[in-house]
Amino acid sequence: MANKVKSVIKDGLIGVGIGCAIIIPGISGGTIALITGAFKKIVNAVDQLFTKYFVKNLLILLPFGIGAVLAVAGLLKPIDLAIEHCFLALTILFAAFMVGSVPSLYDSSIKGKKLNYINIIGIIVGFLVVIGFGVLSIVVNLNKEVGTMVHDNPWYLYPIIFGVGLISSMGLIVPGFSGSMLLMVLGFYDKVISFVLDIPHNPGWSILRLGVFALGVAIGFVFFSKLMKYMFEKHEETTYCVVLGFLLGSIIAIFVNSNMFQYFGLLPDREGNIINHINNLDYILSPIFGVIGLAISLAIYFYMRKHPQEQDA
Repeated sequence: MANKVKSVIKDGLIGVGIGCAIIIPGISGGTIALITGAFKKIVNAVDQLFTKYFVKNLLILLPFGIGAVLAVAGLLKPIDLAIEHCFLALTILFAAFMVGSVPSLYDSSIKGKKLNYINIIGIIVGFLVVIGFGVLSIVVNLNKEVGTMVHDNPWYLYPIIFGVGLISSMGLIVPGFSGSMLLMVLGFYDKVISFVLDIPHNPGWSILRLGVFALGVAIGFVFFSKLMKYMFEKHEETTYCVVLGFLLGSIIAIFVNSNMFQYFGLLPDREGNIINHINNLDYILSPIFGVIGLAISLAIYFYMRKHPQEQDA
């Protein structure tokens, strides 16, 4: 009984880490699950969720889910304030998390292995896909277009929100892929946060939008869990190389996107104004946040390297 309680608490804490990864661009929930030894346990539970063992697998996932929800709820308001007052510094914090995550993923993917041309292509493809999203968002000024859509509330906003939730769910289960970073590149990161924070002021539309997004995330989570289970069983090395490419590309794409270019005053906002939003707080906090992010992610890496985790079945 004591071991069972200890296991539930451990899974809940891992869920908190995954929740932090959900809300913080640059950290992948899949990477957190992988380095803490919970990846296979989560993937197997999701894979068998809609079987006669539904209750058993739901109870396995519940501590992870509760921990993740608590982490997201606790971080929403602080991140919203940081977006408003020091977005550049916040982005540098996220980028530092990503840089510090590279050694962990490298150790899990290609360290000590001889890469073939397929694996090298996998790294390049993963890298270019993420960079491509960032460049595309600048070309069409996605942040401006998304802001206009959310303001005007056309019917097609909701299929788009569903699709964005579907794609961003990859960050929950794919190691090295940050769903929230993709949201930032696509111009939806601050919008999704506002869906939650606006519930007290505009409950109808906010809950509807958040519900559509959550539905996309839920369906995507099940789909990508099954896909990752298959890919790791059949093409483990190539899969790791692709997600390593995702991570490396994300380090660049988190700065090369319409959201950041708008903040730098290089693209017009929804009202057509071009404003440089960088302020003194950005200059003060950017180096501090960079050091903190790098220190935390490297500390996790060295701890996990010293205390290697077996993947729970």
